[in-house]
Amino acid sequence: MINKISHNDEGSLLLSTFHLLLFISFLIISLTAILQHQMMQLQQINQSYEAKALIEVSEVFLRERLEWEDIETGTLYFNEGRVDVAKETETLYTLVATMPNHYTSRRSIEISSVEDMEELAIQESDEKLSSEDSNVEPVSLDAFDFSEEE
Repeated sequence: MINKISHNDEGSLLLSTFHLLLFISFLIISLTAILQHQMMQLQQINQSYEAKALIEVSEVFLRERLEWEDIETGTLYFNEGRVDVAKETETLYTLVATMPNHYTSRRSIEISSVEDMEELAIQESDEKLSSEDSNVEPVSLDAFDFSEEE
């Protein structure tokens, strides 16, 4: 006995195949969009970390430079970008890192005056000296010969 396909069932297989292809296409497009957004987020996180690193290095340079010179504005150039330094108040500085693709990150830091920093360094060195072992005898410089011999 051979079953004949009725006129109502003709093309039903084509319709379900079309729906399956449509669903798979939608799934592939969605996965592609998700991957693109994840890559973009990864790039933004990477840029953020690079900008923060530039600001950290610039902050160290600024603190060292302020020991002998007062700075109003300045720009530090790095391979990854540049950092602009601007003095807002007597102790407040703004550091703005700009990456080559125009990503920017900003941080305000407060730096004490040079006298306060020197005072803090003296206090720290005094604390270190007082915490050392008291049984250690100081060495006299008279025991060493500093004369130049030819």
